[in-house]
Amino acid sequence: MSVFPARIDEISVDLLTKILSERTPGVVVDGITVLDHAQCGDGLASTADRVSLSLSYVDGKRGDLPERMMLKTIFLHPVFRFGLPMIIALARFVSLLDKIPILGRVSSPGIFSLINIYQRFFPHAPEAMYANEVNFYRSIRYEVELEAPLSFASVIDENNGQFGIFMEDLALRSARFPNAITGVSLQEMKNLIINLAGLHAAYWESPRFETDLNWLPTTMQGGMYPVFNAIGLHLIRDQVAKNCFKQALLAPLNRSLDELWAGLWKSQQTIYQQPMTLLHGDTHIGNTYVLPDGKAGMLDWQLMVKGPWCHDITYLMITGLDVQTRRAHEKELLNLYRETLLEKGVRNGPTEEEAWLLYRQTAIWGLVIGWLITPPQNYGDEITTANISKLSTAMQDLDALESIAC
Repeated sequence: MSVFPARIDEISVDLLTKILSERTPGVVVDGITVLDHAQCGDGLASTADRVSLSLSYVDGKRGDLPERMMLKTIFLHPVFRFGLPMIIALARFVSLLDKIPILGRVSSPGIFSLINIYQRFFPHAPEAMYANEVNFYRSIRYEVELEAPLSFASVIDENNGQFGIFMEDLALRSARFPNAITGVSLQEMKNLIINLAGLHAAYWESPRFETDLNWLPTTMQGGMYPVFNAIGLHLIRDQVAKNCFKQALLAPLNRSLDELWAGLWKSQQTIYQQPMTLLHGDTHIGNTYVLPDGKAGMLDWQLMVKGPWCHDITYLMITGLDVQTRRAHEKELLNLYRETLLEKGVRNGPTEEEAWLLYRQTAIWGLVIGWLITPPQNYGDEITTANISKLSTAMQDLDALESIAC
């Protein structure tokens, strides 16, 4: 397995030849040009660096590889990154401080404030997210008919999480990348839902979850759960305390952060009684793209999980549509999802009544884990505000907290 560097100037033709040869034997790269570089935390790339590369090959040694690729990686030495053991140790330390009445109240908020400051200078995601996306492109991408970027190679160091994924540059297909401000049209949303329904149907109650796909995490086990469980609420408290716009957007819910946190996990326990399938896991509209012919697909598979269908569909619909369109068409879209599952051979999909209840019960995830925990610098104040506003409004419209009796 190739070791991927933590500096952009260490990416050599020899290294790329070795990595790309794992899937395309015989390829020889003889030139690399960096066309563009979106850095982690710059508002365009929130959890990893994205580099557009132009490649040249030795004559007759190219295979079917393109001349342009997108590289997803993190250009930050592992020594500067928070690993899971450090996160767990920090959580335990804070728990001990909290038992000291005065010291805990003063020290705990300061510690998590320092973490957020540190992330501004050394932005990165926990290594579990990087490993998850590598696993998607290695093991899942080509198993099922799906609109998602093609992948040409992927590599990860299991010891420190340093990784590289070489995928198609969607600019070559004139892709558009929506966000919570621009949103998508009703027809584009339908295309996204049909795409996800195809993925879900292919893995609906798959026996492989007990065999070769048993590495898949859920929202309550493995993957990012240990991080959320250890420090999630602390990070949210710090984020909301520092950002007055988050406080204002949450005010209509009339719930404390502790109540929202408890409601989040009660929601997960409730919906996880449903049939399991393979989920994208982080379907806010900023992780999608739309092609000129109307086809639409999913990006950023770092939070892929095994779980109930509603986790994906609810988050996508609420963040992707403007409030009025969502209110007018959400039941129609849920029925479209159900009908597509049936067309794909799923016989135990949700009824109309079950789908509506699960939709209501799932809305809290996107608000709490999706956007309260996310620093505004990741996507900018406007996009962060738009997402929280849409999710908070939907929770009121849907009586989401009441639906899980929290």
